[in-house]
Amino acid sequence: MLRKACIVVAALFLLTPAALSQNGGKFDASFNGALVFTKTSTGSGVQQSATIGANYFGTFRARIHGKHSLIFDYGRARNSQIYQNGFDFHVLTSISEISGAWMYSPLQGGRFEPFVLAGGGVLRFKPSSTFVILPEVVAGVPNNVLVNLNTVQQTEGALLYGGGVDYRLFGRLALRLQYRGFVYGSPDFKVNSSTNGAISFVTSTKGHMAEPSVGLVFRF
Repeated sequence: MLRKACIVVAALFLLTPAALSQNGGKFDASFNGALVFTKTSTGSGVQQSATIGANYFGTFRARIHGKHSLIFDYGRARNSQIYQNGFDFHVLTSISEISGAWMYSPLQGGRFEPFVLAGGGVLRFKPSSTFVILPEVVAGVPNNVLVNLNTVQQTEGALLYGGGVDYRLFGRLALRLQYRGFVYGSPDFKVNSSTNGAISFVTSTKGHMAEPSVGLVFRF
């Protein structure tokens, strides 16, 4: 999936200049804030989920022909990846996103401009601290313990889909409400039975992140 996602993003970047030169594209840029909800997945005896996180991302849009546009995104999110396999592990994680997509806007010209999008990219999961949550709380004793499982950074290819609407406020400024979804390989940070004995984060399943967001758009 990583190779396919990289090919999609590369193709979008390569095709944009040619398309714009033929059609005289228009542009906009937006800054967006989102909540991140991660679907629970189970595999190989491990249940993987995540806390609700926050994401901030920027989007550059190039209108290439009529109702068709290309968009490019860069974002940073943060949450705790959770692995339950007899123990309850929480890995504090920052997630970097680089993605590109085709956007289709069926209605144009009024205050409301709805759109749908589809594309791909990469998600880089960078772990920091790892904690094991104790099942019982003892007075005066913390209910989480810092552990070292030699977690490493991991990059996964992702498929991107979504939709939303731009609402023109005044002049070149608009409000963007949208939903984005990512489908990707669930990260395990290379924590498996060969490196940590009985402890494993491997699920061999697909993860899904849902991101409802709001942003401001400037057109130029």
